Amino acid sequence: MDGRKVNPYEACDRAIRALNRENVELFGRLKMAKWDQVHVIRTVTDVYRKSAGRAKKRYLGIAFDAYLLAMALCGEEPKKARKMAEKAITAAWVDRMLKRPDDVLLYRFDTETDRKAMRLAESIEATENVNREIDKALRYWSFQTGQYCINFTDYAMMQAYRDAGVEMVEWVTQQDERVCETCGDLDGERFRTEDAPPKQHPNCRCYLIPVR
Repeated sequence: MDGRKVNPYEACDRAIRALNRENVELFGRLKMAKWDQVHVIRTVTDVYRKSAGRAKKRYLGIAFDAYLLAMALCGEEPKKARKMAEKAITAAWVDRMLKRPDDVLLYRFDTETDRKAMRLAESIEATENVNREIDKALRYWSFQTGQYCINFTDYAMMQAYRDAGVEMVEWVTQQDERVCETCGDLDGERFRTEDAPPKQHPNCRCYLIPVR
C-alpha cells in the first residue's frame, strides 16, 4: 500500500459531519428551554456532557479504523492487525487520550468541555440575546469535537506504529492549495518515530507514514 495515496481522514470526516448534525440538534434544545438561575447550569452542562459522550463513541470508531490503516501501511496481516487493534484501541485508551493536553489545542478535552459549559451558562444569565450566545457556543464546541476527530486519527496511527515497532516515519502533506508554508516544508521529511513533530495548527491534514 502506497502511504502517499491514502486518505486517513475519511472516517474522521464522516464522524465530523455526524457530530455536527448531533450538536445542532442538542444545542437547538437549549433555545427552547425556560431559563432560571436554578436550572441554567445543570441544563447546559447536561447538553455538553451528552454531546461529549457521543463524541467519545465516535472517537473510538475513528481510532480503530485509523489503527488498522496504519497497520496495513506497516504491512501487517489483517487478522493480526485486528487483534492488535482490539487490544490497543479501547474505551479506556480513548479516555486516557482525552485526559492529556493536546499538542494542537493545548488543552484537555474534559477540562475544556466543563469550561465551555460554564462559560455558556454565565453568558445565558448575563445576556438578553440567548440564541446568539447559544449559536456562538455551538460553533466553538463543534470546532472542538471536530478537531478531536482529526486528533484521534493521528493518535491511533502513532499508537499502531509504536506497537508495530516502526523506527522511522515520513511526513506527508495533502499537497493542495491549503497547505501552509510550514507543513509544505515538512513534506517528505523523515523522523525517528519518538521524535516526530506535532501538528502545527488546527485542521491540519498532514499525516505520517512508516519508513520501511
